[in-house]
Amino acid sequence: STGRRPAASGNARANMRCSKRGGGLEMKSVWPETVREPGAERLRVVVFTAGPLIAVNRVFFERLARDPSIDLRGIVVDEYRKPRKSLLSRAARGIRSSGWSWVTCQAASKAEALARRVLWSVFERTHPRSSAGDSYQALERNTGVRVFHVPDIHADAAIGLIRSLAPQLGVIVGGRILKEAVIAIPELGTLNIHKRKVPEYRGGGPVGYWELLAGESEIGVTIHYAVAAVDAGDVLAEASIPIEECDTLESLQIKADIAGAELYLDTIHRFAAGCRRAKPQDLAIGRTYRQPTDAQLWKQRRNFARSARRRMPSSQSLPSWLTRARLLAQYALVFPFLYRLRKTFENRRHAPVCIFFYHVVSNRPVNHMALPLEEFARQMEFLQRYYAILALPEAVERLSSERNDSIAAVITFDDGYRDNTWAIRYLRYFGIPATFFVSTGNIRDERRFEHDLRRGFSEALPMTPDQVRRLAEDGFCVGSHGVFHEDFGTLDRAAAESVLRESRDWIQALTGQVPRHFSFPKGHRKNITRDAFALAEQHYGSVYSAYGGYNFPGRPGRHFLRIPHPSSVLELALMIDGYAGLRECMRGNAWGLRTAESLPY
Repeated sequence: STGRRPAASGNARANMRCSKRGGGLEMKSVWPETVREPGAERLRVVVFTAGPLIAVNRVFFERLARDPSIDLRGIVVDEYRKPRKSLLSRAARGIRSSGWSWVTCQAASKAEALARRVLWSVFERTHPRSSAGDSYQALERNTGVRVFHVPDIHADAAIGLIRSLAPQLGVIVGGRILKEAVIAIPELGTLNIHKRKVPEYRGGGPVGYWELLAGESEIGVTIHYAVAAVDAGDVLAEASIPIEECDTLESLQIKADIAGAELYLDTIHRFAAGCRRAKPQDLAIGRTYRQPTDAQLWKQRRNFARSARRRMPSSQSLPSWLTRARLLAQYALVFPFLYRLRKTFENRRHAPVCIFFYHVVSNRPVNHMALPLEEFARQMEFLQRYYAILALPEAVERLSSERNDSIAAVITFDDGYRDNTWAIRYLRYFGIPATFFVSTGNIRDERRFEHDLRRGFSEALPMTPDQVRRLAEDGFCVGSHGVFHEDFGTLDRAAAESVLRESRDWIQALTGQVPRHFSFPKGHRKNITRDAFALAEQHYGSVYSAYGGYNFPGRPGRHFLRIPHPSSVLELALMIDGYAGLRECMRGNAWGLRTAESLPY
């Protein structure tokens, strides 16, 4: 490689490694733990990036700006766009490289993109965004970090701008390959993130594409020095992510984004502390991959997704496009009524809170309730864009205060599955609050859930006590879901009280916090007796069922309704808009108004 690599610091040894394991991720760095000396000068950093600001990068920049050891001098956004060739030229080239499948690929992609734009355009006419979204202007305003938009980062004016910022370290976050004239400006070098293993998988292509085709068992994320050769710089840190049975390109992208951002932040922080030793790559190993053609990517993306759907039990019952179209048509019929109701609720500050419950988010077919990570991420992105996501205690406070200005959502998880690792990491990274209702006996005894075993699922393991403790330490709310997922509809008063007390005391001893929330296992009307409900309210305060419905401010009692998680963003959009099915809406049960009036307790 021709790039400049800085010398190692004196307190780092080349062969020393430290490893972090957890959640199917192994992180390795080539330096030991170090402590930054008080009063040490902050590391001057400049970020090089391109394109619109996306959520994962926004969080990365915000955390980088908050690091006390970092002086983030600026973010340089390269707005260069390669001149686009004519449609005729692109068509000729595509057909030469991929045959007539290129035409099919382009037609299908354009039609799908157009349909999405039309649907979202219609939706946003009546559903304003809850925030301004991800923008560099908002980032600059919130962090105080200057953002510089340059027409071409390799132009003399841009290079002069970068020099004026006097960076010690450059940090590349996406964009095109930078030339030596840019990466050589920072005096200590420039770092790059490559979401693959090196030297085996250098070069381009979507995350996981080449690894899935090669039948690999894991993908990698690498932090290395940027040099003139593609992805050939010395490596500072790396992480491996196992490929699960039903992973897709989208799920692997999400995992690599989160793991990569966390590894990058850790690497830069350690770099500021003086840890700068890197290991050279053996470039005789592996190869440099080229970006696949549009037709190849379109075909393989569909193949990976179809293969995953065939293996995931929860995906096999998804509605067809015809069913979805009929659902949209029925929703359109009652939309004016739903819209007027929503506006009435908001004007009266009586808007409902929708509490959704999930069980397990995983790309392994651990049970019939497993929701793929990519679908979970799409739903969280939708909720963040159009609604407020509240922590459960805040939602209870709003509902008890008899005032809620706008529709809000709450995320909860039942049972306590170990396979929720990536969902937890996603929520933690983006700062999304959630509550986990755990069955304490299954976790304490590492005992699988009976409802999974009855269906023939033996791989759905419960969390470990350490994982539950970590949830509380990370600010998530931990509530009770019984000891062994008992059916309270079959328990007498003494047995119910024993279960409620045992579960509460175990959570308190483990987390140091008294749990205030209890959700009934199974959670349907037949699973909740009047005595059990009264005891749960006595021991916990707030009690939750699982048979659907919306929560309106000012309703007496401490019983809160929860809605089973939707299977798609479309279903989620209809649910949170009060659509309870055409017949229910025609009967006056839009927004679950009749359900709320007929609560047994």
